[in-house]
Amino acid sequence: MKVLILYALAISILTCTCGCHTQEDDAAARDANIYNDPTLRKICELRCAGNTAEIAKYFTSEYPQYRKAAVSAIGSMRDSMAIVPLATLLSDNDIDLREEAAFALGQTRHHAAEKYLLDANIDAQPSNVKAAILVALGKCGSQRAFEMVSSYDAPHSDVTLVSGKARSLCLFAKRGMYSVATSQTAISIICDTILHEKARTIAAEYFGSCNADFSVYTDEFVSAYRMAKLVPNKANIVLALGKCHNARAFSILKSIVEDENSDYRIVLNAIAAFENYPYDECEPYILKLLKSYDEKIASRAAQYIYNRGIPADAKKYLDYSRDVAGWQTRTTLVAAALKYSVNKTNISQRIQSGFEASQNIYEKAALLRALGNDIASYSFVEDNTFYNNDNELIGVEGIKTLINMYESDNFAQYAREVKQTTGDDLTTVFGLILRKAVQNGNPQMVAAAAEAMSRHPEITSQFMNTYFINQAISQCTLPRDADTYMTLRNTLKIVSGQECEPYEAEAAAMPDWGYIQSIKQGEEIVIKTKKGDITVKTDVNNAPLAVSNFLKLVDEGYFDKSQFNNITSLRVENRGSLSSFDINKTVMIPSELTQTEFEEGTVALNTSALNNSCTTQWFVMLTPDVFSDGGSTVIGIVTDGIDAVHNINTGDEIISIKRKK
Repeated sequence: MKVLILYALAISILTCTCGCHTQEDDAAARDANIYNDPTLRKICELRCAGNTAEIAKYFTSEYPQYRKAAVSAIGSMRDSMAIVPLATLLSDNDIDLREEAAFALGQTRHHAAEKYLLDANIDAQPSNVKAAILVALGKCGSQRAFEMVSSYDAPHSDVTLVSGKARSLCLFAKRGMYSVATSQTAISIICDTILHEKARTIAAEYFGSCNADFSVYTDEFVSAYRMAKLVPNKANIVLALGKCHNARAFSILKSIVEDENSDYRIVLNAIAAFENYPYDECEPYILKLLKSYDEKIASRAAQYIYNRGIPADAKKYLDYSRDVAGWQTRTTLVAAALKYSVNKTNISQRIQSGFEASQNIYEKAALLRALGNDIASYSFVEDNTFYNNDNELIGVEGIKTLINMYESDNFAQYAREVKQTTGDDLTTVFGLILRKAVQNGNPQMVAAAAEAMSRHPEITSQFMNTYFINQAISQCTLPRDADTYMTLRNTLKIVSGQECEPYEAEAAAMPDWGYIQSIKQGEEIVIKTKKGDITVKTDVNNAPLAVSNFLKLVDEGYFDKSQFNNITSLRVENRGSLSSFDINKTVMIPSELTQTEFEEGTVALNTSALNNSCTTQWFVMLTPDVFSDGGSTVIGIVTDGIDAVHNINTGDEIISIKRKK
């Protein structure tokens, strides 16, 4: 939200009048909280109430800062009802407002918005608006928009415009929309060393999104990799090398994984790229990586084996699992051994024993997931899903594992064998399991089971009625369980054709302005972990609801002793309390989505299916990501301790989070 800071403006005018502008004045302007302005507060309140019509009235305000705040609010809401008034702002006198309007139109992802974007006189716009229009077209995503963006000339002398086109092409590529022309455009960008490297990084991300053979560009990729200095750029190019399928590209990948000084993000992508090459050529390097001191690298190497292993090496995987240190690597290797083994009984028993002995809840969940490779273990998984779990994570992982068993390629054959030997119908058995999960009450378990039911009419046809689904719907605690509620509604409609009342989200509580105004723009918090301290600068001006809620939880010590529960190649995530569903705290607030680009160190809140922010679920980005932009509420940026963020693993504890004094 590119709103003007009124307080800062007042200071600027005053100091200019007095002729005594100082560094202290600059600091005051920088730290000013814009919500001393009653009109900006009013627009925020209308956003909380979901009142699009009243917000749109501010589009015609004589003051640009109010127009921008209103447009930003609509962009957060993704409301297609405001498309027509938004479109009129593409010709506003204020250039930044035009950029905001283009962003808000793209956020709707609606064909009607695309029409106005295509009809806009893009050549008459300044670079930032042109770029925003191209990105917005990438979000809307029709063939006509793709053709327009593909053919649009973005001269390399204009970095802003080139970056905008590259972002748009990435968004199209994610949908499977790419061509020789768009690939050549991306190549021309990544090889142009005159361009700012961030633009080249975005273009390199395009190739990771395409499912195509790029062997003709091998020389260009190799050259671009050697010229790159930014880690995200190198990491993106490495994924592109994985799609070249030739000896030269493979030799670069080998050199990366053999170099102990390679950044772990580059190595992770090199392992991912290996999956496009023959297993026997990659195996020696993968086996060596299993013993890496970096647990993320070792566990990703184990994941390669799980994805690409062979039956002849099943025993080798089991043997290696005994020698590795990290539980993530170990559990993935035993899962691979079970997956590729012909005789699964002994390995399954070993996994079950490991499950019983482990005190690590995340390791237990991983071992339960590993048993998904042996359908004969379903009774053990079922028991621990419903009757023997002391943590909701086990129940959720258990039902997902049972669903994977049912949907595996081996299920039909195993079911026939069971039918012949015992007379039991496993389809009926698994149907009862899913029904029991829907009745369980754990929102994640309920949602997973309901979604599986909607995919399998052969299961739902065995039920006499759908009363249990209606009952599960009535037991949802709203708005906390809104995602589960919506999944159940969809399942009910598919199974019985029955419609139930749609969830109408209640208007959010009005902001606590006294508290919000007390927050200094750029207020810092310190996250203490065993891996080091992490300092985050918060952004109350762009996200007053999210930042104020987050800081209240920080002051209460809510996140203290909680764990980072989910680590991916893109981000580390924390869900607050040890319980995934803390009924007292896990609430949702209106999202505050802005044009902020997601970069390494960006801190943001998870977003629900209702386009609301989850107040207790937050994450830190490990690398830039085009596809995250505009999708989650950004609450701040890591300013110190990014190395600690990169060292965090699943299960690592937050000692405390405190405001920086």
